[in-house]
Amino acid sequence: MSTQVYYTNKRIKKENADFNLIYGEKSNGKSYSLKHEEAILHYLETGKRFILLRRWVADITNLWIEQYFSDVDVARLTNGKYNCISVWKKVVYFAIYDETTGKVKRHEKIGYVLALSTEQHYSGASFLDVDSIIFEEFMERGSYIAHEPDKLMILYSTIDRKRGTTKMWLVGNSISQVCPYFKAWGLDSIFRKLKQGEIATKTIHNEANDVKIAIEYCQASGGKTMAIGNASKMIDKGGWQTTPQPHLPKSYKEYKATFRFVFQYQGFRFICEFLKDKTEPKSCWFIYPKYTDIKKKTIVFSDEIDISKYWQRDIYNPTFKNKKLQKLFVDTFRETNIFYSDDLCGANFKQVIDFSIRK
Repeated sequence: MSTQVYYTNKRIKKENADFNLIYGEKSNGKSYSLKHEEAILHYLETGKRFILLRRWVADITNLWIEQYFSDVDVARLTNGKYNCISVWKKVVYFAIYDETTGKVKRHEKIGYVLALSTEQHYSGASFLDVDSIIFEEFMERGSYIAHEPDKLMILYSTIDRKRGTTKMWLVGNSISQVCPYFKAWGLDSIFRKLKQGEIATKTIHNEANDVKIAIEYCQASGGKTMAIGNASKMIDKGGWQTTPQPHLPKSYKEYKATFRFVFQYQGFRFICEFLKDKTEPKSCWFIYPKYTDIKKKTIVFSDEIDISKYWQRDIYNPTFKNKKLQKLFVDTFRETNIFYSDDLCGANFKQVIDFSIRK
């Protein structure tokens, strides 16, 4: 049995980045490190408060917030002055719980809890006492907020007020590679190449300043593994969560590629090949990732608009004049006739496309 090594943000903190993206396996200590170092200790050392941020209003119930801080040893950190954390109207306090009366008395205000989905309601508020934002679960299992990276930047600007002193920490589990922040901040190439245990940085120059972004793909922590099923790889080792996808029934060498085009959605690129079986009268579609630039005169189905006649929106209703090719798409691009290079490719493809694959 391997010994579990819990995560600490000390390595990425040395990069002194403005925005820090931290992701990896579940229950490896990411959240504990951040709330301990960048929320509680940071307040005790500097007097500056923090914002704990989640995506939806339903995510920030008082029960969740108090459970979030329940593993922090408040009594030890405050030398016995306080013994718990209490929340009232989404404001976080150091407090004292009286075991005799069962009541909690709030004392020092140390932070706030906000939902990104309601960022417009905070536009007139003052958070000049804040210089740290912890955005929990920035990677989503379901749907993101429309134009979410823009909403986060608007909220960040509301909090920072052009001081340039507010650090942001985005933390999440390796649920899905489809995340709008990677595309919006131009991190796609870094993100694809980053290995567990590595930290990469990128500096973006806006109209007046340099903004430094650091990304850390947390090392697997080890320890006892008890999860089973499709999510076990993510939970136990930090691998990307996937579901089983159909793979080619035979070796790729047993087919001949007769036609090839590209899908490009949400910054993800995939090559799609029409394969014919070399020994049987069968054919299928095969999809695998593409990491290079798209060549001219390549048919591309994409969510981006391009004036080229080769760029299309709807695979089942293309605008080019080749009737034979149109019929090929409509008749054969079906769920039961599509195969993927691996499970992660299939999961990513299905999540990013903006059309429904016909059955």
